[in-house]
Amino acid sequence: MPSLKIGYSPCPNDTFIFAHLDETMDPDLGFEPLLADVEALNGWALEGKLPVTKISFFALGGVLDRYGLLRAGSALGRGCGPILVGRKGASLEGLESGLIAAPGQWTTARLLMGLYLKVPPRFSHMVFSEVMPAVARGLADYGLVIHEGRFTYKQYGLEMLLDLGSWWESETGLPLPLGGIAIRRDLGARTAERVDRAICDSLKKSLEGSPGTMDYVLRHSQEMSKDVVRRHIDLYVNRFSLDLGEEGIRSVETLFDRARARGLLPGCSISTLAYAA
Repeated sequence: MPSLKIGYSPCPNDTFIFAHLDETMDPDLGFEPLLADVEALNGWALEGKLPVTKISFFALGGVLDRYGLLRAGSALGRGCGPILVGRKGASLEGLESGLIAAPGQWTTARLLMGLYLKVPPRFSHMVFSEVMPAVARGLADYGLVIHEGRFTYKQYGLEMLLDLGSWWESETGLPLPLGGIAIRRDLGARTAERVDRAICDSLKKSLEGSPGTMDYVLRHSQEMSKDVVRRHIDLYVNRFSLDLGEEGIRSVETLFDRARARGLLPGCSISTLAYAA
């Protein structure tokens, strides 16, 4: 069978997870990596472009008829959610009418903002790296910050006004599901199991400090400092990245249920797991 195209982002948590995939993938399966911004990956998933891909859970909720969720490789946890920032002196009082710079239409950050507000938010969509500069320049009133932005927003003279991850945890008591690895259902359960195992084994090698791990991460880190890269990995890579487990799956399904109840996702009875191919 030809090599599988596998899409993931250049963010340190993803490259840390996939750094050794070429060593762990079945020899007769093989893979071809394709690195892109998560919102680009979300858009491609809506088209069914990639066999295996990193995907925001908001986007996954809209393509469950075509993709299932693997147990390994997810970004899910506590204290790791997107934050809302504003210029100094800003408050949440004008949030319902203010313009919010958001890192893409299908990011989980955007979904959480929709769940938090009682009215439809006013969004201006852009690449996540443009969100904080846009707020700092006054092109938007607020900014939804993801990835390493949790560590760097103060460099833009911005203040954190809301931690959506903390809000989610207080509302549900569950860890926050941000993104996972999806596989097309037409590949079948056996292929899903093999890819899942390879991703898990790749992550284990990275956690064990295998040679080449940080070289691969830093090569794609978009000029982040080594300190920010390390903090990024420590925040977003955890036990749920190795295996979602029952609690992780419950978190994803709770997110989907709440989004459907608010009309933010279509109704769907299909399991989130790829093994039900």
